[in-house]
Amino acid sequence: MRSYVFNLKHKQTGLRVANIVFASLAALITTNDFADAAARVRNEEPVVSRPVGEPIMAIVSLQNQQITVYDDKGLIMRAPVSSGQKGRETPAGIFSVLQRDADHYSNMYDDAFMPHMQRLTWSGIALHGGSLPGYPASHGCVRMPYDFAERRFGATKLGIRVIVAPRNAAPVAIDHPALFRPKTGAAFAAASTAAAAADEAAGKANQARLVAMTAYRPGA
Repeated sequence: MRSYVFNLKHKQTGLRVANIVFASLAALITTNDFADAAARVRNEEPVVSRPVGEPIMAIVSLQNQQITVYDDKGLIMRAPVSSGQKGRETPAGIFSVLQRDADHYSNMYDDAFMPHMQRLTWSGIALHGGSLPGYPASHGCVRMPYDFAERRFGATKLGIRVIVAPRNAAPVAIDHPALFRPKTGAAFAAASTAAAAADEAAGKANQARLVAMTAYRPGA
C-alpha cells in the first residue's frame, strides 16, 4: 500500500499524494539568510504543464520563504511568501484551514487589510495576500502575492492541510501493509449504492413527514 511521509531534505515532487503520514517537524529555527533564500524565489513559478487537480495540501518553507501547493499527483504551484518577523515568528507545525474570508480585516493589528484570508489558528495566524519585501516582515501570518492568494482562495476549501516547516519539505512516497487501503471492487460498489439508496429513502421520508405536518396545522 502506498502512502506519503515528509522528509525535510527530500526534493521529490512528481508523486501521488494519497494517504498521508506526517513525520514530526523540527523546532522553528532562526537564521540570518532569509533574504538570500527569498531572493531566489521572487516570482510565482508557472503551474505544471498537466491537468491540475484540486489542491489537497500546501507546504510553507520558512527558510526558503516560499509556499508550494500540491494536488494528488504532485506540485501544482509555488510562490514566495513573507512570514513572521523576528519576535513574531510564524509557528512551525501542521495546520488546517479553519476559516476563509475574501475581504478580511484584522481585529488585532489596526484593522489591517488581509485579502483572501485563510485562517490557520484562532490566535491570529493565517495565509493572506500582502506585500513581500523579500524577508520575514509580518506579525506572524504568511503573506502571499495578491494575485496568487486570490487564485489559491478560489481553488481551495476549508480543511485543506497546511504544513509550516522550518526548512524545505516535500511529500515522499512510502509503502506499508499496515496503511489504510481504499476499498474497491464490486462489493464496495454495491455497498455504496445501498448507502446512497438509504440516504435517498431517508430524505423522502423526512420530506413526507414535513408535508404531513404542514397539512395537519391548518386543520388543528
